[in-house]
Amino acid sequence: MLYFSLLTALEEAFRRFAIHGDTRATGKEMHGKNWSKLCKDCGVIDGKSITLTDVDIVFSKVKKKSARNITYDEFKTALAELARKKYKDKTGEERLRN
Repeated sequence: MLYFSLLTALEEAFRRFAIHGDTRATGKEMHGKNWSKLCKDCGVIDGKSITLTDVDIVFSKVKKKSARNITYDEFKTALAELARKKYKDKTGEERLRN
């Protein structure tokens, strides 16, 4: 049950940031600018283990080559990449808790 509510909250966060500042956005894809904003606003970027450059690199890595946006599935992959970097000394379960 907790897993489901976390997933729902994650989907909602994705949708809200995906449409931020764009009245024509559908909420199904997120621009790099909004990805960076999400990472800043949610405290992912700490300036030490995760920087704005890291966030930009991960965005470029997970999106399709010709795309300018990421999907929700790519978003989850990007978060997992950043979690591995930020919590490299932790197990997968410990990364999720932090």
